[in-house]
Amino acid sequence: MKNKKSSPVRNFLRATRGANMVEYIILVGLVALICVGGYKLFGERVNTSIKEQKDAVGGVNTKAGS
Repeated sequence: MKNKKSSPVRNFLRATRGANMVEYIILVGLVALICVGGYKLFGERVNTSIKEQKDAVGGVNTKAGS
């Protein structure tokens, strides 16, 4: 019986090793782009809100110590 060997090209096309890693890298890249876009869109509003909360909490300590 003759032993059939696959050609190197066919083996390369069938190989899926490492495909999951590439998919995860693409996914992480997309998430990073979404985060950067969200920061550019909402960053100033979030910073303003955080400063307002900081001032409110800081005022509580000042009033309690008086």
